[in-house]
Amino acid sequence: NKIKRKKFYSKINPSTKTFQALRIFVNNEISQLIYGLINSVKNLKDGGVLAVVTFHSLEDKIVKYFFKTYSEEKSNNSRYLPEIKNINKKLFNLPNKKPILASNNEIFINPPSRSAKLRYVIRNNNKFFFPQDLINKFQNLIDIENLGSKL
Repeated sequence: NKIKRKKFYSKINPSTKTFQALRIFVNNEISQLIYGLINSVKNLKDGGVLAVVTFHSLEDKIVKYFFKTYSEEKSNNSRYLPEIKNINKKLFNLPNKKPILASNNEIFINPPSRSAKLRYVIRNNNKFFFPQDLINKFQNLIDIENLGSKL
């Protein structure tokens, strides 16, 4: 029984996204998120829950990719290639593929929550390995952030 989310339109200054992009770039938020996810899994015990709240689509894309890639039993992510079962690539159990969103009541009380998405996974007992696929997938974003140190 899902409640339809009401669209909340507000007049947002056009420079908001520009300053958001600058903040992400200056603070290296993308690489911090990627390495933070990796380090959190490294320290997470079996049965531990890793929950991440994202506030914009780029963050959510990274978290969604990480959770989905390392909670499925197939080693390739293309639906056009034959499935190859590889249980060693599974670090998590993914109880809910869809993110948890703020209710209309929460958005009314706390308007910034309208963009928040909560995703979570449960760590299984497979041995930890360094998830190089995550870094490879978003290497171009990490390279862009590294340009900042050269300026």
